[in-house]
Amino acid sequence: MLPLSRSRLSSMKPSVFEAPLQALLRRFSSDREEYAKAFLLFGYLFCVVSASTIGRTAADTLFLSHFDASRLSFMYLPQSAALLLAGIAYQRYSGKLRPDRLNLTVILAVSGLVIVTRMLAGIGFSWIYPAMYIGYDVFNFLMIVCFWQLATSVMDQRKAKRMIGIVGSGGIVGGIVSGFGLKALVHPLGTLNLIFVYAALQLLCLLWVRLLVRRLSDPAAVSMAAAKPADRKRERAKRKREDNGGLFRSVPHLKYVAVIAAALVLSLTIVDYQFKVVLRSTLQNEALAGFMGNFYGISGILALLVQLFVSGKIISRFGVMTALLVFPAVLLVGASALLVMPVLAVAAAVKGSDKVIGDTVYSSVSQLVLFPISPDHRSRSKAFLDGIVRNGAKGIAGVSLMILPAFLDIREFSFIVLGLLALCILAAVKVKRPYMETLLSSLQTRELDFQETDVDLMDGASRKVLTDALQSRDPIQAAYAFKILQSIHAFDLAPYVPDLLRHPAAEVRVEGLKWIERHATLGMEPHVEAVWRSSDTGVKPYAVMALAAYGHAEQLERIAALLVEKEVRMKAAAIAGLIKYYGIEGMFRAVGPFRSMLESEREEERAEAALIFGQIGIAGFYKPLLNLLSDRSSNVRMAALESAGLLRVPDMIPAIVPLLKRSETRDQAAQALAGYDENELLPRLELYMRQGADEGQTSADIAVYLPNVLERVGTIRAFELLLGHYEQATAELRSVYLSALTRLFRRVSGIDRVFVERLVLQEAALFAHYAEQGEGLQGIESFRYANETIQANRLQTVRRVFQLLALLYDPKTVQAVHTGWEKGDARRQANAAEVADQLLHGAVRTAVLNMLAYAPAPERQLPAKAVDSRLAMLYERDGEWLRTCIAYGVFNSPDSGAWTEIGRHLKDFPQESRERIVEQVEQVALLRNVGIFAGLSGKDLSVIAACLQQIDVEAGEAIIRELEEGDSLYVIREGTAVVSKGGTALGTLQPGECFGEMAVLTHSVRMATVRAESPMRLWRLESEAFYGMAFDKSEIALELMRLLSGRLRTVNRKIGSSQSPVMPEDASAGSFAAAAAAGISEEAGKRERPAEQPQTDSGILLRRMLVLQKIALFAHASQEDIIRLAHMVKETVYESGETVCAAGEEGDALFGIIEGGVRVHRGAETLAMLAVGESFGEMAIIDDEPRSADCTAEGRTVLLELTKEQVLAFCFRHTGVLKSMMRVLAERLKDTQSRS
Repeated sequence: MLPLSRSRLSSMKPSVFEAPLQALLRRFSSDREEYAKAFLLFGYLFCVVSASTIGRTAADTLFLSHFDASRLSFMYLPQSAALLLAGIAYQRYSGKLRPDRLNLTVILAVSGLVIVTRMLAGIGFSWIYPAMYIGYDVFNFLMIVCFWQLATSVMDQRKAKRMIGIVGSGGIVGGIVSGFGLKALVHPLGTLNLIFVYAALQLLCLLWVRLLVRRLSDPAAVSMAAAKPADRKRERAKRKREDNGGLFRSVPHLKYVAVIAAALVLSLTIVDYQFKVVLRSTLQNEALAGFMGNFYGISGILALLVQLFVSGKIISRFGVMTALLVFPAVLLVGASALLVMPVLAVAAAVKGSDKVIGDTVYSSVSQLVLFPISPDHRSRSKAFLDGIVRNGAKGIAGVSLMILPAFLDIREFSFIVLGLLALCILAAVKVKRPYMETLLSSLQTRELDFQETDVDLMDGASRKVLTDALQSRDPIQAAYAFKILQSIHAFDLAPYVPDLLRHPAAEVRVEGLKWIERHATLGMEPHVEAVWRSSDTGVKPYAVMALAAYGHAEQLERIAALLVEKEVRMKAAAIAGLIKYYGIEGMFRAVGPFRSMLESEREEERAEAALIFGQIGIAGFYKPLLNLLSDRSSNVRMAALESAGLLRVPDMIPAIVPLLKRSETRDQAAQALAGYDENELLPRLELYMRQGADEGQTSADIAVYLPNVLERVGTIRAFELLLGHYEQATAELRSVYLSALTRLFRRVSGIDRVFVERLVLQEAALFAHYAEQGEGLQGIESFRYANETIQANRLQTVRRVFQLLALLYDPKTVQAVHTGWEKGDARRQANAAEVADQLLHGAVRTAVLNMLAYAPAPERQLPAKAVDSRLAMLYERDGEWLRTCIAYGVFNSPDSGAWTEIGRHLKDFPQESRERIVEQVEQVALLRNVGIFAGLSGKDLSVIAACLQQIDVEAGEAIIRELEEGDSLYVIREGTAVVSKGGTALGTLQPGECFGEMAVLTHSVRMATVRAESPMRLWRLESEAFYGMAFDKSEIALELMRLLSGRLRTVNRKIGSSQSPVMPEDASAGSFAAAAAAGISEEAGKRERPAEQPQTDSGILLRRMLVLQKIALFAHASQEDIIRLAHMVKETVYESGETVCAAGEEGDALFGIIEGGVRVHRGAETLAMLAVGESFGEMAIIDDEPRSADCTAEGRTVLLELTKEQVLAFCFRHTGVLKSMMRVLAERLKDTQSRS
C-alpha cells in the first residue's frame, strides 16, 4: 500500500473535520454516557456556585452594613483560621467516606447550619454577622472541594480535558444567574431572607448527587477499593516511606503548584480587601447588595464567554503549563493599574478578573494539573492545596491586613501584590519540568538507560573475576570470560590456555585451540598433541588446524594422511590446514580431495567443504561457494554463509540476499551481509528496497528482512537509507522499518525533523482514513473479519506514529506515552495524552492528540451504497488480508448484488481464487479454536494459516500415536476421530476441534492416540513451519507467550485449589506448579555458589555480566548486549528474611541472583531454593498477572533487577530469545498439566 498523496489528503479533510454542529452531534452520540455525567455535574456545580454567590453576597452585605470598614481587616485572620481548620479536618477524614456519601453528608450538614444562622439573625443577635461572614466561606469551601473530588472520581480521565469545560461552565452560568437574580430578589425579599435561598440551593445539590450515583454501574468504584489483606502490609510500608519522604517527594511538581496557589491567594485576598474598602466607602445595604449582584452577573457573563470561546482553546493549543501563566499575568496588569488609579471601576475590574479568568482558565488548569497524580496522592494533594496552602496563605494575608493598614494606604497595597505575582510567575515557569516527571512517573514506566561508559577490564578486581570465571568448571562462564579476555590486547592468555585444553567442556577446549591457531604460540604444541590423541572427535579437527598453523615440515605427511580419513571433519581440517599453511605443496595435495567433497552427494561433505573457504580465508577462491549458497540442503547453505561472511566478496551479495527469505538461513545471511563495507553493500541493498516498493511480492518479501541487515551495519548511511524508503513502503514494511530505525537512532546523530514530521502527519491521516472508512461495517455480519482487521490496522498505525515520534523526541518519554495510552487504565491514558500535549508542537501535536482522542462511533446502519463505496476504497489501497476479508464478505453476503462498486474489483475472480479466499478465512476461523492461538487477531491467524498443510486420513488410520514423539498440531476440517489412552477411549473429536497443540511448541511425546473414526480431512501445522513464522513475526510470538503463561497460571490455580494436606502427592504437584509459575525450573537451587568477589565498580559490573549470560532468556545475546544489560540493571540488596516479592503483587520485574540465595515459598511451604546465577519472575512480566508465590532472601542477598519495560523493549526483539522462552513456557505448562 502506497502512502496517501497530498491530493487524497486534502480530499479527506472535509469528511474528517466535519462541520462543528455535525461533529458535536457525532461526539455526543459516541460519548453519550460521559456527556450525561458532565451535564449532571454541570447542574451540581451550578447549584454550588449559585448558592456560594448568594450566601457570600448576603454575608458581605450584612457585615459591611452593620460594622465599620475598619473592622474588615480583622476578619481575614479568623476567616483563614477557620478555613485552615476545615481543610485539615477535611484532609484527615475525607478518605473515610466514599466521595458520593461525603458529598451527601456535607450538603445536609451545611444547609442545616445555614438555616440555624438565619434563625439567629432573625432573633437579633449582632454577633451572628461576623460568624456568617466567616462560616459561609467555610461552607462554600467544603461544598466546592467535595464537588471536585466527586467530579474527578466519576469522570473518564481520558476525556477529562474535553468534558471539564462543560462541567466548569455550570459554575459560570450559576454565577451569572445568581448574580442577576440577586438584584431581582434583594428588594422583594430583603438581604436577610436571601439566606433561605442559599440553603435551598444547597439542598438542591442532593438531587444532582443522587442522579450521578445512579449513572454509575458500580458506585463503589468512585473510591479506591479497600486493600486486600495480602496487600495491607505492603501498603503500610509504602505509606510509611511516603510519610518519611513527604508528599513533595511523591509529587515533585506539587511544591511549585503550592507556591503558585499561595501567591495567588495572598494577592487575591489583598485585592479583595482593596475592592471592599472602596466599595464600602461608596454604597450601603440593598444598594450594595444590588451592585454586588450586577458585579457577579456581568463578571459571570464575561467568564462564560471566556470559558466557551477562550479557555478551551488556550489549554488545547498552548497546553496546561502555558495556560497556568495566564491568570497571574492578567492580575499583574490589573494590580499595576490599581496602583496608578485606586478607584472603584479599576478595583472592580481587578476583582472581576478573579471571576473572568480565575474561575475559568485557572480553575480548569488547577484541576488538570492534579490529574497525573495517582488517586491516593491526588486526594491528599488536593486537600493539602485547598485546606492548608490556600487557607494558610489566607491566614498570612489576614495577619498582614491587621498590621499593614496602619502603614499603607489602599493604593500602596498594590506593590505587595506585584511582588507576589512576580513570584507566582517564576514558580509557574519552573513547574514544567517536575510536572513532566510526575506525568511520566504516573505511567509507571522505567525505560532503558544505557550507560555507554567503558569498562575497566584491567584493574585487579576485574581481572580476578575474569580469571576465576575462566577456570570455572561451568562451560558458559569459562567460554564467556575467555571471549572477553581475548579482546584485551594487554592481557596474556597463554598461561591459562593449557588449562582450557583440559576443560571438561568440549566448547571450551575448542576456543582454546582456535586461540592457538591464531597465535601459534611457541610451547603449546605438546598440549595440542594431547588433544589430537584424545578420543573426542568433535575437538580433534581443531587440533589439526592448530598444529598446522605452526607450519612444521615434519607434520606435513601426518596431516596429508588425513586426506583419506573417513571422518569428514578430520578430512576437511586436513584440507584447510594444508591449503592455508603449507603453500603450493599443501594446496597440490589437498585440491583433489577438496573438489571431491564439493561435488559429493553427501550433505555432510558439502557442508564441511563450504566451511573450508572461510577457514583458508582466500577471497579469490569464492566462485565455488556461489553454488553452495544455493545448495538444496539448508545445512550446506548455512555453512556457505559462514564462509561468505568471512570472505566478504562483493560479487557474492546477490547470492546471499535471497537467503534472507529462508528462516533457517536468515540470521546467518544477515550477519554475513552486515560484515561488508557499507560502500559495497548499501547501493546493492537499495536496489532491493526500490524493487520491493515497485515491482511485486518477491522483492517485497526480501525487503522486509533488509532492516535487520541495516541495523547490524549500524551507520548513519544505513539509517538514512532506511528512513528514505519509508514513504514508498507498504504498511507492513513501514512497521518493520521503524523497529529497526528506532534502535538504529541510538547510534546515529542528526535527523531531518521536517521529513519525519511529514511522515507522522501521513500516518495520522491514514488513521483517519481507517476511522472514516471503517464506519458502518460494525453491524454487517459478513464483514466482521474486515471490521476486525480495520481496527487492528488503526492500532498498528498508532504504534508507527509513536515510533516516528521517538526519532524526534526522547525515546523513553515517547515509549512511556505509548505504553500508557495503549495498555494503561483511564488515568494513565489521560496522563499519556497530557504528556503528548506538552511534548509536541504545531500540526503534529494537533494530529496526534486527535488520534489519541478518537472514540469509535456507535454501530449505525449506513446505506448500502455508502458501505459499498468505502469497501471499494479500502480494497484499492490496503493490505492483502483486508482485501481477502472484504472479498470473503462480498462472496458470503446474502445480497451480493448490492455491492456494485466493490463487485467491479471481484467480478473477474476465477472460481479457484474465490475458493481459496473462502478456504483461507475458514482456516482462520478454525484456528480460533486452538487454545494456544486464542486472543490472536485475524491478521495474525492468517499468517499462521499460510503454514497449514491439508492431509487426508482414511477411517481407522492412526493420526498420532501415544508415546510417539510429535511436532505437529492438527485441526479437523471434516470427519471425526476417537481419542484413546492405554487402549481406553476417552472421547470423540468433531470438525473444528484440534489436537496436538503442545507438540508444535515442544517436540514432545504424545500423551494419547487419535484415530480416524471416519474419512477425515485435516489441517496440519508443523513445528518447523510454525517457528519459522514466529521468527518472522515476533509480535505473534510475544502474544503466544502471554497466552501460554495465562494457561499455566490457570492450571496452577486449579492444582492449588485441589491440594490436600493429607496427600503428599498433591502437595508436591502444587509446589511444582507454584515454582513453575514463579519462573523457576526444576533444577532451581542445585548449582553451587561461587565464592565472593571483590566489589569494585568494574568487578560488580562483570559479576552482573556473568549472572546475565547464565540466564536462559539471554542465551542468544551478544557480548555487547550483555554489557549493556549489565549497565542497565538495577542492583538491590535484601537482608535475611526480607521479602523480594509477594504473592498477589503485580509482576513488574525479573530478578537474577548475584549474591546470597532466595527461598520461594507459599506460606510456610518451601517450593524451591534458588542460588547465585539463577533467575525468577519472568512469567509475571510476560502475562501481566500477579506473582503466584512469595520470594524471601536467605541471608544477605544481592539481586539484579530488570523491569518489565526493559525486558519487553530489549529482549523480545531477539527472535532466539522468543523461541526459547516459548518452548520453556510450553514445557512448563505440559509438565504441570501432567503432574496435576
